[in-house]
Amino acid sequence: VLVMIGVAAVLLLSSPKYTTYETPVGGRKILTLADGSRVELNTNSVLRLSIDRSKREAILDRGEAYFEIKHDPENPFVIRAQGRRIIDLGTKFVVRGGAGRLEVSMMEGAIALSAPQNSGDPPSELTAGDVAVATATSTVIKKAPLHVIADAASWRQGMLVFRQTTFADAVAEFNRYNDTQMVV
Repeated sequence: VLVMIGVAAVLLLSSPKYTTYETPVGGRKILTLADGSRVELNTNSVLRLSIDRSKREAILDRGEAYFEIKHDPENPFVIRAQGRRIIDLGTKFVVRGGAGRLEVSMMEGAIALSAPQNSGDPPSELTAGDVAVATATSTVIKKAPLHVIADAASWRQGMLVFRQTTFADAVAEFNRYNDTQMVV
């Protein structure tokens, strides 16, 4: 019994501890981390941040977040979302997860995006202007003009920008921010 209590105590004490941050529909939240990094949560998002000083990690459970990470080569910042790992190489980027899909839009710097689990492929490195769309089985990376990526992050200024977007897609985006849903 004492051995079982000892093992349970070790497991409990060694498991990572997280603080959970959540935004309501239509809400936003700005977090400033101890190392000077910033995270901005968009509407209806849930993010868990490690409170262990030796481990810089975030788990995006739902929604969208903008990350502005202070690079530390000795202790990289890792984000987990949709079964993937995003490892900061000193950068600014937006991560949006949902419905079995992860989208990472690079504004500045570089990250490493892990390959699908059990694929054996190396991580993909993304730099400014790259947009990666990842599912459980594939990763597609394309280049986009920086103003297009900035438009996708316009929610940070309380705006939504649409260019060559179908009406149905624009309505779906608006519906993310409201409890009262528009129907087309």
